[in-house]
Order: sequence, then C-alpha cells, then structure tokens
Amino acid sequence: MKKLMLGACAILTLAAVSCGKCEQGQCEAAATDSLSTAYGEYVGSMLYGEYSQMNSEKTQKQDFLRGMQIVFGSDDNRDARMGMQIALQIMNEINQLDAQGVEINKAAVMQAFKKAFLSDSLGYAEMQMSAGNFQELYRKAVDRAQAAKAAEAEAAPDATENALAATEYIDQLKAEGKDIKTTDTGLSYIIETEGVAPKPTENATVVVNYTGKHLNGEVFDSTDGRGPATFNLQGVVPGFREGLMLLGKGGKATLYIPGNLGYGANGAPAAGIGPNEMLVFDVELLDITE
Repeated sequence: MKKLMLGACAILTLAAVSCGKCEQGQCEAAATDSLSTAYGEYVGSMLYGEYSQMNSEKTQKQDFLRGMQIVFGSDDNRDARMGMQIALQIMNEINQLDAQGVEINKAAVMQAFKKAFLSDSLGYAEMQMSAGNFQELYRKAVDRAQAAKAAEAEAAPDATENALAATEYIDQLKAEGKDIKTTDTGLSYIIETEGVAPKPTENATVVVNYTGKHLNGEVFDSTDGRGPATFNLQGVVPGFREGLMLLGKGGKATLYIPGNLGYGANGAPAAGIGPNEMLVFDVELLDITE
C-alpha cells in the first residue's frame, strides 16, 4: 500500500504542473476529473493483480466492490470514518471468536451496542459490570466449544478404533497369563523390578532410560544411543508420570498407556502417534531429585 500511495502522489504532482492552457475553473475541474480517473484506474489495476492472486472468483470481487462502495458512499466526515474503522475491528474480533468455535449473532451485537453507545449516562461501575459479564460468558462459550471439539475428536473413527484396539490388546495379555495390573485411571503395567524406596512424587525430577513403542512393536522414541533423559514429571503425559511413580530408584517396568492418559483423541501427528493410540514404554528409573 505504501507503493500505491507514492504512486498517487506522483500523479498529483504531475497534475499540478500541467494546468494553464484553459480557464482556471474549467482547468481545475478537468484536472480533477482526469486525476480521479487516473487514480481509480491506477489503484484498480494494482489491486487487480494482488486480489486475483488471492481469489479468482468474480462473484467475490463483487463483494469486495460492495465494501468499497459502502465507504465511498458514506458521509465524508471523521465520525463516520471512525465508525467504519471500529466496525471493521469488531468484525475481525467476531471472526476470531468464530475460529474458536464461539458463535456470535451480529444483529444482537449491533442492537446491544447501540443501546450502550446511545445511553444518556453510563458509569464506570456499569462498564466494569459489562466487561465482567462478557468475560464470564466468553469463558463458558469457549469451554463449550472445546468440549464439543473434544467429543467430535473422540467419536472419530480412528480414535474409536485405536481405543478398542488398546482394550483388546490388554485383554489378550491377561488371557496369556501376563502378570499385568491396571490402575483405577486405566494405566496397565508390569513391574520387573520395584527399585529402592522412596518413590518419586508427581513434582519430582527424574533420570530415566526408556523405549517407547507402538502396539506393533515399532519404536518411535528411545534413550538408547543418546543417554538417559532428565525431566520433571509435570512435563510428561499423565500415564508416563503415574507409571514412574510406581517405581523406586533402580526400578524397571513396562507401561501400557491408553490414549486418554497419553496424547488423547488428537494424538501427536508429528511423532507418528495416532488419536487415542495406546503406547508401550519400557522404563528404568535411574535417579530421583525432589
């Protein structure tokens, strides 16, 4: 846009020095018309190229023009322009809310806006009350949107299939006579060596060797070859934290972490972990630092 405005200034300069061969009033009018036409063609040509790259549909160009005409057809005064600027800002916020899954009725917004804006008097306490009311309702709306999104993810075919596969996998291990136990949260585990007390708390920093695998045995992460990992238990998924808290220093176990205690219904695509996928970790707790 900076280049565009510089170009407009160049046109203005050219028009200012080209006049003088006609009567003053006619010359000014003609110059104004020529300048206006040239400016419109110039800006339209510049935006044609830019807008065509973003959107080639002619019908949406008509929407673009309608917005231009609203501004050009309005009263040319400071307050009207300010109102348009504020409206555009509000629309931008509404679009951001919509992206979060929070639905806003624009007609209701405008009606409430006019009531407040045209009020004869509005004290600071009332303004604070309005702000607090909006924030509370906004938080509730975001919670509802997130819950709906989570429910949708849980119901997705991949998430449902992986959760079922995890249950069947544990049932098969138990049927084979494996010494496997399951906690109230759903974490299954086999302890090879309990280790030496005390056991880590949920806020402990631990030093661990581990190998993470999919149910098919494929390794997706391991400390083998790079040395033990040191981390705080608050920084890992719930099932990994709970499993390490079952061990003392020197303890070894295999953890079967279901999706709800791992990466959830969204999974971790960058790591190749699917939605609600059960993960298997062979772990060795080397040290504990409270």
